[in-house]
Amino acid sequence: MATSAKDPIPGPQVADEPAAYLDMPRERRALANAHAATLSQTAGRVALELPMSADVDDFRRVLAAGAKP
Repeated sequence: MATSAKDPIPGPQVADEPAAYLDMPRERRALANAHAATLSQTAGRVALELPMSADVDDFRRVLAAGAKP
């Protein structure tokens, strides 16, 4: 029987992924992974641009500068 995109991914195929124990459809897992990647990229960019002595206002400034309309 063929599986659809909404069927949960069987355990062995996702064993190396974070939270592999969660039972979720392929599409939702892919969206969650894409969201996590976006957050990771943003955090990396902010970490590179801010000095160690940065405060909340500096953090907001960097995030706002990179915001998409």
